[in-house]
Amino acid sequence: MKRKKINTAPRKTLLIVTSTESESLYFSQMRKDCRYTNLSVLWGSEARDIEELIKIAAKERLKGHYDSVWVTLSLQKMNITPDHIKEMNAFASKKKVKLAWNNPDISLWYLLHLQSPRLPITDTAVIEASLKGVFPNFTTAPSYLLDKGSSLHLKLFGNKAQAVVNASAYNNIAANRFGNLDPVNMTKLLNDITLYCGNADITHNQKLIGMKNN
Repeated sequence: MKRKKINTAPRKTLLIVTSTESESLYFSQMRKDCRYTNLSVLWGSEARDIEELIKIAAKERLKGHYDSVWVTLSLQKMNITPDHIKEMNAFASKKKVKLAWNNPDISLWYLLHLQSPRLPITDTAVIEASLKGVFPNFTTAPSYLLDKGSSLHLKLFGNKAQAVVNASAYNNIAANRFGNLDPVNMTKLLNDITLYCGNADITHNQKLIGMKNN
């Protein structure tokens, strides 16, 4: 009997270089929760601006032979303007690095899993107050993701599709306020994660968030 040939081709790999510690912790939660073994996350803590983040990502791309590389940006935390992103898009493309961002920061992405704001938001305190209604201990500080919010990604996971819908709706009403740049640009990154990492496997964590009773 002829033995079936097993495909042993290595899976393609994806790297996310983040602008903030909170982003790094959130995507690291995603990597763990979804069992994305071919996803790597790196906080570009030494970078002072977008250009330096892109250079770090490009260097890591070559060193690690990654198939897809992204830089995520929390605009307010990094003092980045929409014009900065527009100016650096060509440079990022040249370096084979893709950009994803949230304005003001990654907490907006959390909020979009739960609702679509009706007005543009520039103050993270407004986002924090809204999220506290669902997660009483929520704070935008990175320490939250290391303690009370260590399962935040998992608790938001079921609303991922809704976050994409809400992001589109929010961009439609808010882009003009932010220099004609969408305040949140995460959908393409999520698509790449699915493309390279496949479907998430969260069966081992279902009990933690009450999705499974036994």
